[in-house]
Amino acid sequence: MTKKSGISFTRYCEETTDMERTPELLKSLATVLAETAVTKEGSQMVNLLRSTGFLGNPSAAGLQDSSPDDLGERNRPSSSKTPFPGRIGIWEPKQENGKTYFVRSKDLIKDWNYWSNIGRIEPKGKDLRVVYMGESVARGYLYDPQYTPAMALEGILKRQLQGHGIEVIDLARTNLGMDVRELAIAALQLEPDIAIIFSGNNWRGCFPPASSDIPCLDALLRTEGMSGPKRYAEEQLAQTIKSQVHDLATAYRSRNVPLLWIIPEFNLGDWRDPVLNAPYLPAGANMEWLNKHEAAESALQAGDLTRAWDLAQAMVCLDGGTTVAGFYILAECSRRKNDLKLARHYLELARDSVTWDSSKNASPRPYSVTQKTLREEAEKYGHQIVDLPALFTDHLNGEIPDRRLFVDYCHLTEEGIRIAMAATASCVLSELKKTAVPWQALKESAPSASAQVQAEASFLAAIHNAHWWQSYELVYHYCSRSVEFSPHIANIMKFFIDLQTRRTPMLMCKAAEQISELGSPLIRHYLLRYNNQQLDPLLLNAVIQALKKRRIEAEEQLNQFRREEHSLASMSTDLLDYYYCSAGYQPQDVVWALPRRDKSVKREFNYFKAFLPESRFAFVGEADRAVGLELTCRARHQSLRDSTISIELNGEFLLQHVIGREWNTWEIIVPGNRVKNGINTISVRWPAPEFPGLEGYDGVMGDLLEGKIPEFYCCFGEIFAFRAFDARADATPEPVMQETYAVDSN
Repeated sequence: MTKKSGISFTRYCEETTDMERTPELLKSLATVLAETAVTKEGSQMVNLLRSTGFLGNPSAAGLQDSSPDDLGERNRPSSSKTPFPGRIGIWEPKQENGKTYFVRSKDLIKDWNYWSNIGRIEPKGKDLRVVYMGESVARGYLYDPQYTPAMALEGILKRQLQGHGIEVIDLARTNLGMDVRELAIAALQLEPDIAIIFSGNNWRGCFPPASSDIPCLDALLRTEGMSGPKRYAEEQLAQTIKSQVHDLATAYRSRNVPLLWIIPEFNLGDWRDPVLNAPYLPAGANMEWLNKHEAAESALQAGDLTRAWDLAQAMVCLDGGTTVAGFYILAECSRRKNDLKLARHYLELARDSVTWDSSKNASPRPYSVTQKTLREEAEKYGHQIVDLPALFTDHLNGEIPDRRLFVDYCHLTEEGIRIAMAATASCVLSELKKTAVPWQALKESAPSASAQVQAEASFLAAIHNAHWWQSYELVYHYCSRSVEFSPHIANIMKFFIDLQTRRTPMLMCKAAEQISELGSPLIRHYLLRYNNQQLDPLLLNAVIQALKKRRIEAEEQLNQFRREEHSLASMSTDLLDYYYCSAGYQPQDVVWALPRRDKSVKREFNYFKAFLPESRFAFVGEADRAVGLELTCRARHQSLRDSTISIELNGEFLLQHVIGREWNTWEIIVPGNRVKNGINTISVRWPAPEFPGLEGYDGVMGDLLEGKIPEFYCCFGEIFAFRAFDARADATPEPVMQETYAVDSN
């Protein structure tokens, strides 16, 4: 503890405890406290005191969520709380002839693109008014603004109520989270005849946690590992949903306005979260988990379902259901045995396994606890429900929901939108007109999206899925579907190949201008606003193969662009740059390099951390042209066995070297006969670490208190720099590795 004027802070407090607190003494004590608090230890002490409530209401000092990266920012719930009384989302009230109408606030123009393109909401007239609210799935993500669920719903209702006016006010907002409560209560100003809420994909429990949650989470981590916080997060989420439904039920009942909830569903059939290592497990369990995972995957590939099943069950027992890996193997075994009900069960458990993890991006999703609690609470208050899990199961005759209804993890295809809105319209008609019309009879009366919109939405789905690390087969499906809908998409695809391959910033590329001219507002809204330029080997290959269906050859064009823009013959390549690093398809490792919109935000660390035994990188090479690699790295923990790092190129072993916990820099010369034209993949294989067991969580509480991204996983190794360059002058017949220098790990 820091000392001041020859007396320790602790002793100073003890000696002044029973003395009269004169202003002079308090001034001196405040000085000591201030000087102590600015130290690292003092900062931790203040955070600990705050979390216990000794410095006031801990919830009032809740942690700020860590700065979102690009992918997370698109899907992270954002506040819609109204800064001024009477505001509804981005619309502020105005008066005209004694009546209130709402217009978009110029103060919130930066948020307009998240909402419906409604400039003015008129006062309530004679028409029946439906107020429709929700998040991106309710917005019609990847179809909006050209085609939305609200458009489909209004179209169905107008056809059914010919001669009776009805309007649907679309208040759905992309990235809306739990603050749907504030939006829905504010929406009562619009005097709806019925309100609809389609939400739940952006609802998470206590992760990231408020400071008041942290002491409990710390205790659970130390006693139960990550399964404790996972259970805690689900319990907290259930309580929050109960409070949410209660508050809205009370508000709407007071105005005698019926409320309808749409319970969201997830793409269980196609969506696969990247398989990661398990979080810190009790002593020895992490290595056992890794060995069982490798053996289970091998058994599955060999068709030995019994062995794969047993090993996957053992994995789930070890990790407490906190990873997707074991559940995916169990689901696949069930699918191969034609037990779709059991396969669905394990796919739901896989989806739910990430409720606790705030250390990485997880796609939005409705957890089982969300669906169950929302269903029970809505029924308790007598609200109508459109239960998409049940509805989609009925529509698919018991099959698992998949790409037929979803464009990604939770957003709906046109087919999914029409089914969901038909069921919603059926409930609205029942409530407002006491008319029973089955949803099946209403589906065909829903407006359809044009072929051009379908083509553009499918292409955007391909990009979105690829950038969320989905399989080539799924990405190609959406690319192929796109060119089948409309031939105009082919030119957009060709310009996209150009756009993604250029080193020039995206919006300065000629291709961006050409895409903007060819595409609808849909393309401009999503592709030119949210896309990141990446090397994109999987996505661009899928685009090229889809174009071949239109007899369009684009592969040579892509190869030429890559040679011109990225060949080592012209300049060296920083393999840790996001453009290249993203080609490794290891989302947890690449998070640190993601482009961030807020340039003032500091990163948690400034080097690559490997959370898997293998790290992959890519560069553009030319056959028979030697390549040099300069690698600065270290092992994170003491290794269990042989402490060697091995390097592979395009799946073939190059060389290996002893590695320690100090930073070392090596220069590696790769002979030209090992390099191929186009994209080359480098793999760095790390030695198995001595896993720290539950002691690995010791730093988590401090990270959470400081608002940092915690590390719940063991790091295998770290890379400070990794560069590829032209090495023709140093060409050798065999790979050569030379240590250039080493530095102390501190």
